[in-house]
Amino acid sequence: MRVLLITNLFPTPRDPERGVFIQQMVKRLEAYCRITVVCPLPWFPDSGPLARVKAYREYTGIPRQYEIDGIKVYAPRYPFIPKISSSFHARLMFTALRKTVQSLVRCTDFDLINSHWLYPDGVAAAWIARSLGIPHIPTGRGCDVNRDIYDPRKRDQIIETLENSSALILVSRGLKQELEKNDIRLPSTHVIPNGVDLEKFHILPKAGCRDRLGINESFPLLLYVGRLSQEKGIHSLIGAVAQLAASGKDFKLYLVGDGPLRAELQDLAVRHGIGERVHFVGKVDHNEVAYWMGAADFLCLPSLREGCPNVILEALGSGRPVLASEVGAIPDFVNADTGILFTPENVESISHALTLAGERDWDADVINRSIAGFSWEETARRYFDVFQSCCETLPRTGAQEK
Repeated sequence: MRVLLITNLFPTPRDPERGVFIQQMVKRLEAYCRITVVCPLPWFPDSGPLARVKAYREYTGIPRQYEIDGIKVYAPRYPFIPKISSSFHARLMFTALRKTVQSLVRCTDFDLINSHWLYPDGVAAAWIARSLGIPHIPTGRGCDVNRDIYDPRKRDQIIETLENSSALILVSRGLKQELEKNDIRLPSTHVIPNGVDLEKFHILPKAGCRDRLGINESFPLLLYVGRLSQEKGIHSLIGAVAQLAASGKDFKLYLVGDGPLRAELQDLAVRHGIGERVHFVGKVDHNEVAYWMGAADFLCLPSLREGCPNVILEALGSGRPVLASEVGAIPDFVNADTGILFTPENVESISHALTLAGERDWDADVINRSIAGFSWEETARRYFDVFQSCCETLPRTGAQEK
């Protein structure tokens, strides 16, 4: 089976950790079918004032074709002005995709398209699939369902894509329930959570991990891994740590990752008087995340919205309890044996969860076993089952004009 996978979130030479969870799935899918990855990216000049803007820098200097972990990636460019271009983002992406796909189909007769994110990727991929007369299976991952479906500039395009898809994959039951609330005529829908690399994320000795990372203290370590951005709710987490510090509890918070709010969050920690308790580690290689998990006592994810965050699965695989917002797929994995749920943006709720967590004895083996069936291999097998079913029941229709 020949699958064209379209996603704007995939590792690049500039940022090898970008969308690494989709890369991991692609590697496992290669056991079942031939995957061609196309990662459309916004175009920004490689030199001049715009190239020096940090928000744009990750898109500059990336070749139109490159290889990551043995996966060949095609990266067409399209013009995009943040905020201004949002309502016709999918159309701009489609224009770039069409030229690249036309070149690819001269050598490969694709059987189906799998896109990741309903907007803009899913909408643009739907137009490509229609032009080729092949099935399209979009994957909804989080903000595309929780946020974009309610944006009047995007809603009609997303609904049209969903109602004309051959099947739909969602990473959590919560996302399915969100779409069902909107009275949309959904195709055959499959909930397939993300997987986790269980060979990489397993129980490691805490002391050894702390030594490796140069952490020579025995204090309770609270870990956050992810982007430092508004939707992650980190302001509330810092507020909760400040509350605990005021009551004499000795937590320290390590933030692994980077993002637009880094300077603002650093200032917030200082204003709360806990600058020495909050450490900004920055981005690390994905292989190093396993050692940060091993060094931690708890992982905390205070997000306002989520799909199926891989960092939750990685923490559980590492035998570490998870303290997280009750959003997205998180309640599917976090229970009384594996962690504590709290209300996002509620400092009191987060502080209470941290206090309870510190008073409990957690069983790392029980936590680790809770995700035994959620390997990337199992995720890839389930994806392939959906692909195969679509190809058997929905034959090619022939190219159509868009």
